[in-house]
Amino acid sequence: MGSADADITVTYFGSWKCPYCAQFSTEMLSQLVTDYVEPGTIALEFRNLAYIGGDPFLGPDAPAAGQAGLAVWNTKPASYWAFHEYVFRNQPPESDQWATAERLVEFAQAAGISETASIRTAIQENQYDETLRATDRAASDAGVDATPTLLIDGTTVNPLGNEERARQLIEDAAGSN
Repeated sequence: MGSADADITVTYFGSWKCPYCAQFSTEMLSQLVTDYVEPGTIALEFRNLAYIGGDPFLGPDAPAAGQAGLAVWNTKPASYWAFHEYVFRNQPPESDQWATAERLVEFAQAAGISETASIRTAIQENQYDETLRATDRAASDAGVDATPTLLIDGTTVNPLGNEERARQLIEDAAGSN
């Protein structure tokens, strides 16, 4: 999300099944978008952490949610952030194995995506598994071991309870570019 010309890219490592990510995504994220993405200060990317250390993170169905998110991004990128917001606003409890093809397709339809066959296929065929595993490796390399985590100019911060620190890291990165 944001301008391709932004000097800074902030990476948000999160999990579709993480209740803390839902809290961050439905509360603080919109303010960061207003304050930093819309004016072009930063570009924001979401990286789904479906695996940590090669094992599914937050339940065996977590990779299916990652498949759905990547399918939406790769087939309907203009609808991606609406899907993102809808899933986090309507996220079932993490202890439930809710990330099924049927539920994720329903979420996509509710978010306004009418063509959902590619989402179902991605989940059923595990199309983006290598991408999800690459995110696990990138997160590990960056020192990310929990969600939500923001990676800002090489520094990680959990934005919940650390909003001032996250903003300061963005401001500092903006000042150095």
